[in-house]
Amino acid sequence: MISSSELGRLANGEVVEKFVLKNENGIEIHILSFGLYIQKIIYPDGTDIVLGYDSLEEYVSDVYYLGCLVGRNANRISNASVIINGKEVKLSENESPKQLHGGFEGFNKKCWTGEVIDDVLEMKYVSKDGEEGYPGNLEVTCRFQLTEDNRLLMNYDAKSNKDTVINLTRHDYFNLSGYKEKDVKSHNVKINSGYYTKNDDNSLPTGEIKSTKGGVLDFSEEKMIGKQLNHFLGELPMGYDHNFIIDKPLDNLAVAARVTFENKVLEIETTQPGVQLYTAAYVENLKGKDNALYQPYAGLCLETQHFPDATKHNHFPSTILKENDTYKHQLIYKFVIS
Repeated sequence: MISSSELGRLANGEVVEKFVLKNENGIEIHILSFGLYIQKIIYPDGTDIVLGYDSLEEYVSDVYYLGCLVGRNANRISNASVIINGKEVKLSENESPKQLHGGFEGFNKKCWTGEVIDDVLEMKYVSKDGEEGYPGNLEVTCRFQLTEDNRLLMNYDAKSNKDTVINLTRHDYFNLSGYKEKDVKSHNVKINSGYYTKNDDNSLPTGEIKSTKGGVLDFSEEKMIGKQLNHFLGELPMGYDHNFIIDKPLDNLAVAARVTFENKVLEIETTQPGVQLYTAAYVENLKGKDNALYQPYAGLCLETQHFPDATKHNHFPSTILKENDTYKHQLIYKFVIS
């Protein structure tokens, strides 16, 4: 079942809707037409497992990408530019000297048009040629479906009238305790990966692909975040913000990661080749839902994506979308109570 209501209006008068997806088991997903923020994911026992805000105004001013869709291009891009057909295309530079998560007003700051078709919520946005520097009019569709076996299916497709770049991700901050635990260091994480893309001091890929085996980034077996950080004390003073290469054939749907806390389990499947584990060490004194005050490690993100800055590294899977081709990817959140 999908219902909708008006959440509020933007300064330009645009109406922002909240869509609520429910299944027979008591799972609820609250999705905003602004930025495709997932405001709530509620388990049958009433536990809300994502961080978020109470008001539209807080989402409009959000700088932490707290539960939104990121586009046109997730993660960081060096020199705020992409290489398309051998030519450098300059983009907006919102994190000097880089672009982060699509620019000053990426897809997380846009109002999407929603339509409910049977049990599917279909959201659309047209990104104009030149928006944040990206070439081409890009028509994007995101579909959300909550199934009776407790899976949130998300399917994305896009077309452009010019060769361009696209790399969408979701930036949901999970805390399976419902914020009863003030941080996620007691959460266990498993990532289906044995390799990661090494970063430089600006959090940009060097191009080197390194093994995680035996190190602080080794989540090939389930590890508790806090214990892993303590075991490798001092190696990651600001926690995790790393792109892992998912162990699967390119474009195949497979499990990327699994998070557990007590009796709750979240599994993430994707067709994307990478997943960014981010443990939110930079979040501090952030007012959230129900008067919660989010501090470092309040939530964790598992951002399924193509590798960052892909057009500068020819051995990375390509993020180029050719004119009139179709970009597609699939993402699934599976909610389990063990």
